[in-house]
Amino acid sequence: MSVRWHKVELFNVHYNLSPLLSQLQSEGVLYRVTEESDGQWLWVDGGDTAESLKRWLADQGVDFRQPPQHEQPQALTNPGESSVNFVLRKYLELKNVSRHFPVTILTIILGVVGALLIKFDQHYQWVGWLTFQPVARLGDRLAFAEFSYGWEQLHYWRLFTPVFLHFGLFHILFNALWIWEFGRRIELRFGSGFLALSILLTGVGSNVAQYVSQGTSLFGGLSGVLYALLGFLWIYNRFRPHRLTTLPPGIIGFMLFWMVLGMSGAIDVFIDGRVANAAHFGGLLCGILLALIGSKVKLGQP
Repeated sequence: MSVRWHKVELFNVHYNLSPLLSQLQSEGVLYRVTEESDGQWLWVDGGDTAESLKRWLADQGVDFRQPPQHEQPQALTNPGESSVNFVLRKYLELKNVSRHFPVTILTIILGVVGALLIKFDQHYQWVGWLTFQPVARLGDRLAFAEFSYGWEQLHYWRLFTPVFLHFGLFHILFNALWIWEFGRRIELRFGSGFLALSILLTGVGSNVAQYVSQGTSLFGGLSGVLYALLGFLWIYNRFRPHRLTTLPPGIIGFMLFWMVLGMSGAIDVFIDGRVANAAHFGGLLCGILLALIGSKVKLGQP
């Protein structure tokens, strides 16, 4: 799927765009809204669509960049909307999002499932099948089998599945936030197949890095993958700039700072267990390597 985004209009943050977006959805128009320092930017796929929508908004005679004075224009508000219609509209919006970002959403859902397993599967009857090494709970402690045992049993999935295990609410919320931010950019730009392959390869790479660094331990989470996606976007965009792969410098700086903070041990003070720093760094390196390869083969170029 090739998507070419075009800016339509900047709206004040106080405008409720839901009815307008619902109308675009019903007409099959692919759209996105980005919140920036100066307001809400509406984007649509296709130059002709963007120009038509610009003309229609101009005909409304309203400066959308200013806060609404009293009532919003009819196209931008629907105060009489019933609860049933509201739920239906939200369902359609969710359906639209899931159609364009299936791999990103599935990855987050599986991460949530992994977090629930860690929370409720106290005896590790299910969790034990997803860890890097086979593990079982014996009383108050965990008993690990050698990694080679799992390999001999053809448990090849263990190289990857720890990425779905999350230890606590903050862990899954933090990772889900950045998987959504980075994953959908890559999925729109390069397609669902490429994102799925990237998650698989970098997930394996970050897990192996963590195991080699720390040895036998219980670890997991999508943080290694999200650092890989960060590294890919960061480096690929330096060779082949594109609006979808361009990350604000503040995000790159924050994520690198967070990784260094984790390596310092400061975060370990506030959480149970330890941060999987090797997975973060290994994932970042995997993403950078993938970007270097992708830029050479002109990945995503028409």
